[in-house]
Amino acid sequence: MEKNAKAAIVEKIWDLTTPVASELGLDIVDIEYLQDGGYWYVRVYIEKPDAEITLVDCANVSNKIEEDVDALIDRKFFLEVSSPGIERPLKIEKDFMRFVGDKARLILKHKLEGSRNWTGEISSYENGIIYLDAEGKKLEIPFNEVKKANLVFEFGDF
Repeated sequence: MEKNAKAAIVEKIWDLTTPVASELGLDIVDIEYLQDGGYWYVRVYIEKPDAEITLVDCANVSNKIEEDVDALIDRKFFLEVSSPGIERPLKIEKDFMRFVGDKARLILKHKLEGSRNWTGEISSYENGIIYLDAEGKKLEIPFNEVKKANLVFEFGDF
């Protein structure tokens, strides 16, 4: 399947699931539409601000979106709704503001100081710039330079 077609389906799924999640007091963290092995999957990652996701939360979202998502896709697929896990992706600017003080791994579109891969503490986020303390350096990374980012869990953090 063409990359643009998959992106269009993911965007439509965001549009369908965001109001459902909001109605249930949840946020959508990420949505994936991909082939894994011989099977296609739609994976919807949800979270509750300041609380843990339960199986009931996942089931409620799945039940409310299943028919609408099924109508968008003309092939067989599995719908999965789950928590993003403790190393959740950081997708939108709000995520970087919310997780100031936490450790994150960033993969950049272009090299910064000789590397595209940085891991460090998010010290702040202001005006489209992520301030990251990494490897003894204080980096200023434009949000639009981030290709991929996620939180980093270290044992002893809990």
